[in-house]
Amino acid sequence: MWEIDLGGQVALVTGASRGIGRAVALGLARAGADVVGVARTREALEALGDEVRNLGRDFLPVVADLADVAQIAPAAERAWAWKGRVHVLANAAGVIVRKEPPDLSPDEFDLVLATNVRAAYFLSQEVGLRMRAAGGGSIVHIASLAAEVVTGASTVYQASKAALVQMTRALAVRWAPEVRVNAVGPGYIRTDLNAAWLEREENRRWVEGRTPLGRVGTPEDVVGAVVFLASPAASYITGQHLLVDGGWSAR
Repeated sequence: MWEIDLGGQVALVTGASRGIGRAVALGLARAGADVVGVARTREALEALGDEVRNLGRDFLPVVADLADVAQIAPAAERAWAWKGRVHVLANAAGVIVRKEPPDLSPDEFDLVLATNVRAAYFLSQEVGLRMRAAGGGSIVHIASLAAEVVTGASTVYQASKAALVQMTRALAVRWAPEVRVNAVGPGYIRTDLNAAWLEREENRRWVEGRTPLGRVGTPEDVVGAVVFLASPAASYITGQHLLVDGGWSAR
């Protein structure tokens, strides 16, 4: 049935305090879902909670650093116990270190992989297995255009997002038919991760000139794709990486 309605569902969103994660949390709430927001800072989560509640939905803040694998299972358990189930998992937590390959330290390499890949993998395990036992659910990873084409992002960031996309496909096959697993690949989106880079006029003009739609994207531009993939409207879609890039990849 073609329906974008998440009423009565619970959505767990990581990286929920800022950028794409925050916009996704609000978008899922507008679609009817109650929201569990995971982030490292309580203050930002509380502000998000006020907005979610103003939309008439319930909100649970969970403070956790998912780059620390020991914090993943407790975060998942809190989210599941809140209302007895999680129907949607949106993995939006991410980090980028803009350094040339010779300048990247092993610790920085590990941080990017731990945040962008390992956290999504183990949280998906914690939530996805419960979803299967409960009868189903939808997982949406926030990947990147950089998973498909070489961009101006750092090498390790591109590698991490490519790994996330292939993990999406593998989990989609493994957990079908109960759990659908998809990814959304934003192009150049203005967030605090790249705001300083985009403030440089030559960088912004390069992105605008290379993008058929002629502008840098916003976090809100990504929301519709995530909500769609999370909803019953996408019930026959799994294992896909949907690019939201203003047409960049079409060139």
